[in-house]
Amino acid sequence: MRLYSLGVAFAPSVFHYDEVVLMKTLGIVVIGLVSVVLQVTVNGKVGLREGITAGAREAYQSNIQPCAREALKITEGETDAAMGGVRRTPYVLTNISKSPCTLKGYPSLELLNKAGAVVRRATKQKLDERTIAATLEPGKTAWFALNFNAGGAGNMGKPCPTYRQLRITTPGAKRPFVLKTEIQTCAQSDFDVTPFIPGTPE
Repeated sequence: MRLYSLGVAFAPSVFHYDEVVLMKTLGIVVIGLVSVVLQVTVNGKVGLREGITAGAREAYQSNIQPCAREALKITEGETDAAMGGVRRTPYVLTNISKSPCTLKGYPSLELLNKAGAVVRRATKQKLDERTIAATLEPGKTAWFALNFNAGGAGNMGKPCPTYRQLRITTPGAKRPFVLKTEIQTCAQSDFDVTPFIPGTPE
């Protein structure tokens, strides 16, 4: 078919099928490349921001001093009892100072008799993961737990003795806490502490 205008014949434009497919393909490739570039740019910015934040946090924590004895208040929580004489008592430490401080690792915990002599020393609970420092802002808390056995059903010997004094020393502290308590435990039974954990007991 021909179109005539002013005596001039015009042939309609013809697009071959191969040319149309090529144009569509090029369009898809361009869109894909733009998407990849945008994604890399966004992720790069996010990664950089996260790296800066993590580095700033580590630098901040490295400048914080360990918690002194005078900066802390300690509270004994409620003992959780399970079958077989298994016991778990949490101890919560609160930063009562006006500056942040850190608790890292494990406390030293000793059971005392009436004369104040050491009867048992808690061992450190073995964990697969690495312990991390608990940073305590003013008014914030960290905690640890004492795991022991009070000699439940199946204990063939005498009842385990009860001790009423506990001495707890935090890392780097010059003076310990001495608490009035009531812990029933037998020699050769479990007696270990967890590391410090940020927050409060679950």
